[in-house]
Amino acid sequence: MFGMRDDWHRLCEIDDMRPKGKQVKVSFANGRSHSVQILDGADGYLLTAVVAGADIVGQRDRLYREAWERNRHSRLVGFRVDADGRMVAQGWTPKDGLTAEVFQTLVRAVAREADRYEFQLTGADRR
Repeated sequence: MFGMRDDWHRLCEIDDMRPKGKQVKVSFANGRSHSVQILDGADGYLLTAVVAGADIVGQRDRLYREAWERNRHSRLVGFRVDADGRMVAQGWTPKDGLTAEVFQTLVRAVAREADRYEFQLTGADRR
């Protein structure tokens, strides 16, 4: 039954995902990977992946505008600058009726979009 601690670990039992603690590392076919933090709330899961640290965010004048423009065209993953000054990608899903397939799709989407944006900003695979 959902609502028990760390239920999301069971939803990530697949070859390209490695859950550890409060994060899951998603591996891509191109050799890159990205980690997604899972916040287990009462009614749903909040997924967050760091795109770039505050050091990168502080160097880009138009980063807030770029994130806003990305958010206008996305329904599943959103971007924002968090309280620590990092650019993050986020997604959310309710627990009610959640299947492993749907959860895995969301985890992959957050990881993929964060990784893509990270590469555009830094040219590296840091996370």
